[in-house]
Amino acid sequence: MQALDGEHPSLPILGLPSAKNTWPVSSTLPAKLQEPTDETLINQVTTGSKSESTQALETIYQKYHQDIWRFVRSKVPSAGDADEISAVVWLVVLEKIRHFIWTGVPLKYWLLSIAHRKVMEHFNTPDFLSLEKLREDYDQAIYFIASQLNLFDQIEPLAQVPTIVKKEADSLLHQMIKRLSKNERRIIMLIYFEAVENATEVARRLGMNKNTVRVYHKRAKEKLRSFPELRRLVEGARDNV
Repeated sequence: MQALDGEHPSLPILGLPSAKNTWPVSSTLPAKLQEPTDETLINQVTTGSKSESTQALETIYQKYHQDIWRFVRSKVPSAGDADEISAVVWLVVLEKIRHFIWTGVPLKYWLLSIAHRKVMEHFNTPDFLSLEKLREDYDQAIYFIASQLNLFDQIEPLAQVPTIVKKEADSLLHQMIKRLSKNERRIIMLIYFEAVENATEVARRLGMNKNTVRVYHKRAKEKLRSFPELRRLVEGARDNV
């Protein structure tokens, strides 16, 4: 699929002023002013003043946004899709470009690689992702954490845990244990991620006294039960007793 000659980006992607001339853009500016080198632009973005950096970013956008849009449009079914994907491309550019290291490779190649990646993501993303399904995966992840850490006796381990639920559980637990002390965190990680449940083995690995491990473990479980992510599940289990 190719972009039609009459098509063009329908909206300014970064909120920059759009050119008033017709598509394709033509200019009577001298070439030296119209096309600063990629190296110059990158240096202005990464080491220049705030105003120089902003101006360089605008120049990069004006210089390449039509090429990026046309590339994306050649890969997707509609101009609207091209607009949306191109917008995402430039958001990535804004996020990453200040860490760009100039190696002599044209900047356009980097921009096109981002565009290619975003086009692939566009086709690999389901058209509809049920909010109910997301909620179900979240609830199963919380349940899995509670069962793996034995936060209360009434809960039964899940017979089979889908990979997406396990990943969600790992991510949620990482977020929660940041709120624990260092020793509490280390103990929970050994128990959850390495299935080391014996206090003697935990103590050996951490170079701690076994009784001290038990104290920290008890505190960690009490804190986890109090966290909003797990409190609802814990209270629900108590209500069913």
